[in-house]
Order: sequence, then structure tokens, then C-alpha cells
Amino acid sequence: MFIKGESKKKREIRVREIMDRLDAHYGDHPMIFLQAKNAWQLLFATILSAQCTDQRVNMVTEVLFQKYKSLEDFASCDLKELEQDIHSTGFYHNKAKNIKACATVLVEEYGGCLLYTSPSPRDRQK
Repeated sequence: MFIKGESKKKREIRVREIMDRLDAHYGDHPMIFLQAKNAWQLLFATILSAQCTDQRVNMVTEVLFQKYKSLEDFASCDLKELEQDIHSTGFYHNKAKNIKACATVLVEEYGGCLLYTSPSPRDRQK
């Protein structure tokens, strides 16, 4: 938030003070309310969370991650079935399409590793 006539230096000091107060109250590590056991589960839970409560997402993913145990399971799943599985989160057509596409890219281009740091096969071909 800008205050009219406030210098850049004063604004930086004020913002730092606000951040320090927030850190003191909430801690400097944000709480994640979505339940996930690994990075790709958190990614998919985050996709499902659009226009949906974390509570609903956690209810859906508890069953979803038992049914689809790996990225390969998501990549090869039937799209219509996945849509039914996530229907209660809303916007299920797009969410299912994006989860399946994301899983496919992660499996085919990144060997199933979400935190891949080397160039993708697509980049290596250039």
C-alpha cells in the first residue's frame, strides 16, 4: 500500500515492519492446509483448490490418491472417470484435463520427477 508523499526508504521500512509482525504472529513458514504426501499430490491438490475449499479438496484427494497411486496412473486414466472422481470440486472438466495433461508431461518429459532441474528433453533437442 502506498501512502502519498512517503519516500521509497520509509515505505520499505514500513513494509518490513508489517512483514515482521506477520511473521511474529503466524511464523515465517506458511501453513499449508491441503493434505499431500509428496510434491505432485500437492500440485494436483492445488489445481483442485481453484474455486473450492481446502476442506472439500482434502475430502476428494483422500479418495483420489488411493485410487490413483502414481503420476503414471493419472497420465493413463480415463478422463471421464477422473472428471467423475473430482466432480464435487467444481470446474471438473478443466481440472481433470489439466491434471491428466500435467501428469503426462511429468511422466513423459521429466521421468515422473516434479522437482527436475536438468533441461527437459524438449530443450535438449534445440
